[in-house]
Amino acid sequence: MNITVSAYNRAQYLEQTLAALSQCDGVRDCKVTVLLDPCEETQAQVNAAAYYGFEPFVYADRQGCNLAIGKAFAHGFADPAVDFHLHFEDDTVPCRDALRWFAWARDRYRDEPAVMNVSGYQRVSNGRLAECGLRRWFTPWGWGTWRDRWLGLAAGWEPRDPSWDVVVNHVMRAGRFEAFPTVSRIQNIGAEKGTHVPSAEWHQANHLVPVTADDLAGEKVTHWTQTRVDDAADHA
Repeated sequence: MNITVSAYNRAQYLEQTLAALSQCDGVRDCKVTVLLDPCEETQAQVNAAAYYGFEPFVYADRQGCNLAIGKAFAHGFADPAVDFHLHFEDDTVPCRDALRWFAWARDRYRDEPAVMNVSGYQRVSNGRLAECGLRRWFTPWGWGTWRDRWLGLAAGWEPRDPSWDVVVNHVMRAGRFEAFPTVSRIQNIGAEKGTHVPSAEWHQANHLVPVTADDLAGEKVTHWTQTRVDDAADHA
């Protein structure tokens, strides 16, 4: 599985995300590239990527979030052998078994075109570790999709739209579902320097996950059971 991580000027967040990713089950079987918009913190971020054994790449100039994410998926699918690509931003910290969830969902929903993407995030962990669901929503905090779905998204991708995830959710998704674990496999830590996060208090109330899979004891999950189909997300 190809993985990209995009980052700009939050080296302290990127370090936490890369540290967690380096401990994920199965990460050594993945190709991980850290894609960096240039800034005064770039060298520290290059060093962090190298420290955790990931490949850094620095753009020649500032891409911005939307264009950078589009390029991340284009980078992942540049390899014709890759059918599914996974992307994290610098403030989306994966749980230890996050890659197992993405790999399972990748295979489970590959042949269901009504499922547009796989998310690792669930704001309220209101299920069991081995449960998952489908929801008519798109969540940008740790997500992956298949080549055929990406080609459709890429055709309408607006490179400079700062609210790209809103457009994907309300226009490009076109009624399709995303698969999600009912216990979050992602923690969102982006309380500072976020485009749409006005304060740390707002972040805690709206994006921070109270309980993730890393907070719960249980047996290693290798198979999830779909227990629900929702019309929206509880963090909408």
